[in-house]
Amino acid sequence: MTGGQVALMESRISPVPADAARGPLATVFPSVTDHHCAPSLADQQLVANPSILYRRWLALRSELLTSEALPADLRELAILRVAHNTGCDQEWRGHWRAAIAAGVPEAMIASWKTSPAAVWPDARWAVVVALADALHRRGAVDDAIWDQLRHHFDVPLILELVVLVGHYTISAYVLNAVGEP
Repeated sequence: MTGGQVALMESRISPVPADAARGPLATVFPSVTDHHCAPSLADQQLVANPSILYRRWLALRSELLTSEALPADLRELAILRVAHNTGCDQEWRGHWRAAIAAGVPEAMIASWKTSPAAVWPDARWAVVVALADALHRRGAVDDAIWDQLRHHFDVPLILELVVLVGHYTISAYVLNAVGEP
């Protein structure tokens, strides 16, 4: 378990099984699952309970996951940092393979379990981790981190990173609150 997650023996709500999904969910689960190269993820199945909420949540998540502006290594690194900071094992497991496939070294990811203050070989990675950490700790970004972000990224990409961190923080809170199936 990462961070400070509360251990639950079972989920507090029942997920919508991918093979039992009806209506719009019947086509959505398989397409999103393709991104992860694995069966439908628990967070998708849990949030699908109120289908209107799921469609809105999924629309944003899909945009963030398929953005051509945000490189995959930065996206997955930010998501894993959120998972680490929030103690959300489901997000961690769901994005571990995607991060490695995007070029983030497995040993570096694994080192977070014992040494969260890793040395980053890429300055862009370091500032993305600093952004996720600052938002987790304070819900804000200080001038020093903002200046580093501006050095590497344009404003639209910075905003996309902030929204990505916020979105995955919400997902982690949901998973941690209701328990992972």
